[in-house]
Amino acid sequence: MPILRLFFLLTLVALIGCNQESDYKKIIGSTMGTNYSVIAKISGQDIHQIHQKIEAELKDINQLMSTYIADSEINQFNKLTDNSCFKFSHKSWHVLLASKQIYEETDGAFDITLGPLISRWGFSAEEYEQKVPTHEEITQLLASTGTDKLQFNEQQQCISKAFPSMTINLSAIAKGYAVDQLAAILDDYRINSYLIEIGGEVKAKGLKSNDQNWKIAVEKPSRNLHRQQSIIVNLIDISIATSGDYRNYFEHKGKRFSHTINPKTGYPISHNLSSISVLHPSNMMADAYATALNVMGADAAYKFADTHQLAIYTIQQKNGKAIAQQNNLFRAYISQ
Repeated sequence: MPILRLFFLLTLVALIGCNQESDYKKIIGSTMGTNYSVIAKISGQDIHQIHQKIEAELKDINQLMSTYIADSEINQFNKLTDNSCFKFSHKSWHVLLASKQIYEETDGAFDITLGPLISRWGFSAEEYEQKVPTHEEITQLLASTGTDKLQFNEQQQCISKAFPSMTINLSAIAKGYAVDQLAAILDDYRINSYLIEIGGEVKAKGLKSNDQNWKIAVEKPSRNLHRQQSIIVNLIDISIATSGDYRNYFEHKGKRFSHTINPKTGYPISHNLSSISVLHPSNMMADAYATALNVMGADAAYKFADTHQLAIYTIQQKNGKAIAQQNNLFRAYISQ
């Protein structure tokens, strides 16, 4: 059973090259219901010690933020049946504050309290249901969702619920946070060239073995699951995260339902935006912004990106075709 079920859309494949120098090492493993990979220029540092620290960090993040571990910190909060203020660890608090910030910036498009709705629609670890909720069920569930219904006490580093049934799910931001934490470990070892990937979320620093920029191929969505490379992106000391739904949906009575829920309506998104990729120095922020902008749809996403100076790349389905588009900030990273 996966520890965190973190959905991702695009397969981001590092284009490493065949002639790697001997001091570029690769560390791989499993975490959060997916795989991770770290490629780094390690010369003189103890790779086994680094690997141990990476594994310990990922285990710690899961123990704090997983909804699949019964006694995780998040689940301890979720099981509360009163309005007491639950004190969080420093790591969880950092992610929770970022979640609150993005919720406010995006007018609720990013919401960590959607767990009951996601569960009801069948996109969780619970038994999958292909029965569409009634309007009455959606209305009832919406009444106890919304990050604004969580009371943040920043002085005490604790949160209380407006309703006992409220829960938190960090699956749309925790994976990006984990990428940043692994980068911090490498930085502590003064490793200046690396590429980190966890389930499609990627962060790069420095150069790869041939003294060129790290490059990734961003896949063009195809609902028949045949992968098609779309563009090559130069990752120059930056992160990329992607959100979309073309591989994660179900059909009921001829209608297609995305796994991404609109926090305002309680229903899956229904616009023609198949995927959106976001570049940001913080992979945690890129991860959350990608989810929020995917909920908004293409037009609103580009307006938001312009206001907040975000580099974004989108693929929309129009007349049966996948149409790619990017803003000028993202275009600067596309390999010619």
